[in-house]
Amino acid sequence: MFLAFALVTLGGAFALLIQRNAVQAGLCMMLSFFGMAGLFLLLANPVAAALQIIVYSGAITVLVLFVVMLLQSHREEPAEHPRYIQKAISAILVIVLALGAVKLVYSSETLANMQAVSPVPDPITLQKLGEQLFSEHLVALEAMGLLLLAAMVAAVILIKKEA
Repeated sequence: MFLAFALVTLGGAFALLIQRNAVQAGLCMMLSFFGMAGLFLLLANPVAAALQIIVYSGAITVLVLFVVMLLQSHREEPAEHPRYIQKAISAILVIVLALGAVKLVYSSETLANMQAVSPVPDPITLQKLGEQLFSEHLVALEAMGLLLLAAMVAAVILIKKEA
């Protein structure tokens, strides 16, 4: 199952990179988010999986697609001349880095230890998440709330100046 979800995630991310149409790229981003939700389920974290689907696959993707459709009023000018040398060097560099990353992963001690013992993690529930947020991470939670409030006030001030 891990391999299936990982391939869905990576396939969606790769398709996102090669799409020329922004709307199709947004849908590929949604596919990648669904793969990530599946990976969270495999980690016994249904709360993060649900949040991934609700927040990222739902709200963020809709927001990105709405902004793309709203701002799609002009086209960029094509490049003056194709740069085949840059494309070839980039492709070679990506292949070398990918092979190096695969070699590092397969030669790591952590992978060998993970294959030897595969413990089943305890599932994270909403109650555990709430207890951690309001005990260990209370200051960070309050700081994030103040930061979001400041961002909303700044957005309202910027819009009021334009109107």
